Amino acid sequence: MNKKLAFVLILCLVGALVLPAASAPVKSTLISPSGSAQPLKSTVPDSPGASDEDHGRAASFRATLEENGFIITSGQMTPIDPIVDLLDSGIGDSANGNNAGQPYKVLMVPISPFGEELPFEGGFTIFRLKPDEAVVYLGPTPPACDYFSFTVFLWVRHKDSLIPKGDWMVAAVNDPLNSALIKTQGNGTPFRKQTIVIFTADRGVYERVSELAQEAGYPESMINPYVIPSGLLNLGVYPEIPLADSFIILMRTANFVSKAEGNHYLNDDHYARVWRVTPEEAVTLDPFPTPEQRVRRWKSESELYPDLNAGLERLEHAILAQTPHVHYESYESIRWFAESREVLEETDPASPLYHKFVAGEASDTPYLRTSLSGEAANFTLGNDDMVVVYGVNHAATGLATYSNFGVYGDWVTSSCEDKPWQYVFGCGDRSWNGVASMTNHEFTGSAEEYIPGDPMAPYLYAVKVLRQPPNDKHDQYFVVVPTATSEHPCASPGYCLNLTDPIIIGYRAYLNPATASGADYEDIIHDRAIWFRTRE
Repeated sequence: MNKKLAFVLILCLVGALVLPAASAPVKSTLISPSGSAQPLKSTVPDSPGASDEDHGRAASFRATLEENGFIITSGQMTPIDPIVDLLDSGIGDSANGNNAGQPYKVLMVPISPFGEELPFEGGFTIFRLKPDEAVVYLGPTPPACDYFSFTVFLWVRHKDSLIPKGDWMVAAVNDPLNSALIKTQGNGTPFRKQTIVIFTADRGVYERVSELAQEAGYPESMINPYVIPSGLLNLGVYPEIPLADSFIILMRTANFVSKAEGNHYLNDDHYARVWRVTPEEAVTLDPFPTPEQRVRRWKSESELYPDLNAGLERLEHAILAQTPHVHYESYESIRWFAESREVLEETDPASPLYHKFVAGEASDTPYLRTSLSGEAANFTLGNDDMVVVYGVNHAATGLATYSNFGVYGDWVTSSCEDKPWQYVFGCGDRSWNGVASMTNHEFTGSAEEYIPGDPMAPYLYAVKVLRQPPNDKHDQYFVVVPTATSEHPCASPGYCLNLTDPIIIGYRAYLNPATASGADYEDIIHDRAIWFRTRE
């Protein structure tokens, strides 16, 4: 079990997790014992960060911040597995449609010097933020990969929530700061380059922290603002604002060029410095306006490749003709999640959208899922069943830096009416645990197996999804869905889908190079799947 969850799980077992209004909060060590509003200086040592290669400049920056009236508290980073650390640990009732096979890290932001910690938040890297505070990431970006990003997510919305523990949202508060847009020090690629990211809702605080960074020797050309839009959120810290929103900061990465470098990044909790920056005295607020969303619309795949739809039909016919079966069902795909910004902009608590769980949706990719006749649908996968997932290789058409599909469970894990506290966060959500996947790096060329020589084949893919490897030893385009058995138990329950579990296919297409954002839903030809019963 991940060590950061142990405290939370113990609290769950002994019944210590109670509603915010009735809880006995754990007092921060940064609060004066006298109860004065004046905070104590942090005695937490600064994290090394970047193997200490930037120690002198970072130390100067920190000292300059403290000399200019800011309290600095140090955090760190930690990897997170949404299946193990959320679903299987009883923390969250969904794995949030995890991008199967791709890793995540979160910034562990320390508690505010002016706040008190709720145990079920502090034990899981969740934080609340005053309107004049900032979080600073200082250090190298991840190593070479297809994609990385920083995103702040609204974790729980407490104000006017449907259930007393708050509505679990996981909604992106702003567009991700991604590898195509981030400012770093030096020329060339954005990987393993020094950077500063300042997460804050206040323009004046950003400008002051940025100025002091430059005084310490960091050029403006490597400093990035990440605007937290206070106009869409309920900022504050507990207990001053009991129903303030809570947040996480997530780092996504995908397809490391070097597995060794990727593992080093993931396993180093001090890969970069993470600071909470808090003014000692109240400042006159100068909130950033809510940023406009990035424009995602560009050119459609149908425009770029006029024969692509016809090629996709030829591929479908070939799959049906070449796959022995006694029955089949053809599935399309539809949008999976609501858009985070639409959820945040909804101000009416009577609207279902105000309470909507969006499972980590962000604008760097479209999210599609299995459907029938325009409605969300799922299927089961028995030992005699097979699914052929097929569609447009969005990376090959130029609308994505990388694309993939994943295999997910699709059952409701808990009831808000009967067991709202079965999980610490969420109720009534679907499992959405991704257990297997394939990216364009592996499925490029797969359509040639069905339509060899077709001029559209290089822009298409077709992959088998089944319970055991195919009999043809030369078949390389397949994904096996794990089933828990006595001979082969799962390392963690959520990583297996049993024969009767409802299953969906989820699809992603990350980062259109032309827009530095996810492809627009109208620009891509939606992926498809055919379910086969191979024998009675």
